[in-house]
Amino acid sequence: MTPPIPSYKERGSGPLLLFLHGLGGNRHSFDHQLEALSDRYRCVAWDVPGYGGSASMAAMSFPALAARLDRLVNALGSEPHAVIGHSFGGMVAQTWLRRGGACGKLILAHTSAAFGKPGSRWNEDFLKARLAPIDEGLAPCDFARQLITSMFFDRSKAAAIEAAVRTMAPLPATTYRQVIECLVAFDERVHLERIRAPTLCLAAQHDRTAPPQSVAEMAQRIPGAKYQCLPDVGHLAYVETPDAFTAAIAAFVAH
Repeated sequence: MTPPIPSYKERGSGPLLLFLHGLGGNRHSFDHQLEALSDRYRCVAWDVPGYGGSASMAAMSFPALAARLDRLVNALGSEPHAVIGHSFGGMVAQTWLRRGGACGKLILAHTSAAFGKPGSRWNEDFLKARLAPIDEGLAPCDFARQLITSMFFDRSKAAAIEAAVRTMAPLPATTYRQVIECLVAFDERVHLERIRAPTLCLAAQHDRTAPPQSVAEMAQRIPGAKYQCLPDVGHLAYVETPDAFTAAIAAFVAH
């Protein structure tokens, strides 16, 4: 059975920029970037299956997510000029490229080539800790504020925090569980050297989820990759310092 086309948001016309959100996001995560870049580009931001208007999956895996992304790209009718993957979205992008996806340029923002040490005790402990609220009957709307706030460097940015919380709060508990269970198995390290698209590995100075050092190490393993670190910001730079995040994207995709 052919998988359904994921839901998405689209703005502008021109070369296609495809945005892939992280665990707490959805197609609205990159609203600032879509508005800022839509005068030059066709900007599309998807919903991961189970998020927003996208049909959920019976079982989530990175190969299955790559297949859904492929469905979207085919439906859009154009090879992306650039794919911008934030956090979990960057992991989907890596898997998609390895499985035959193609794009002109790649931006891996605040992400990594593996989650922790797949199969390790650390990953098992992370899994238990992140799923504990779900096991207790809570939903993402119950802990979104605490989790989002912990990912900001400047916690005085109340409006930005509120925007990120509003994005995460509707996430179903079942989808959250699927993503967490999928996340801990991610490991694309041995495939980094096969990435051929010009790549920007974008870090954030105060990111504890994808620390700058790990992003820099990822860049060193991708042929010809560029590394850039945004100052004074945490994991959710696209909403905490949206102008700086957008400027980094604009500069890279323009050349």
